[in-house]
Amino acid sequence: MKRLLAVTTVLIGLIGLSAAPANAVDTTKGYNGICTGADARTGVTVVIDFQELAAPTITRCSPNATPGTARTGIKALQDAGIAVAGTARWGLAFVCRLEGRPSATETLPLTTNPNYKEACVTTPPAGAYWGYWHADGSGSTWTYSSSGALNRNVVPGGFEGWSFSLNKSATTNPPPGVTPRNPAIP
Repeated sequence: MKRLLAVTTVLIGLIGLSAAPANAVDTTKGYNGICTGADARTGVTVVIDFQELAAPTITRCSPNATPGTARTGIKALQDAGIAVAGTARWGLAFVCRLEGRPSATETLPLTTNPNYKEACVTTPPAGAYWGYWHADGSGSTWTYSSSGALNRNVVPGGFEGWSFSLNKSATTNPPPGVTPRNPAIP
């Protein structure tokens, strides 16, 4: 009877774990808002703007556990507690999902394919992808990144931005809707 009770308790715990939303931010890493205090000049603020995916924008500090060491944009996402998934073919060289979005069952109405669903097998299409942006924290404008987050080191005190682009081109992809200004950076 005790064994049955223990197994039942474990199963109930596992059911509770699986009931958590797939796009729940890992709150054991980073913290909400822009980097402040000791992290203001060593961490990087990560912004996830879902745009047409219709979810609240996420702004989280990604502290640098070892200030003075370089970190990639992917590492900054992970240190902020953001769930990031790449493609089967290229791994994290191509970001396919952030916080579980777009999900594999979510219809993305591409102009070329109104019933498109992202399987994350190869590179996401030009009409439905996560645009990668950055800013040094001293101004108010984002710069579209010419390199991927796996190959770009973040700027301490700066901002890393992700904006979902649906049916836009490289020149009309919207920057994240958060001003990339860090009050600690002159």
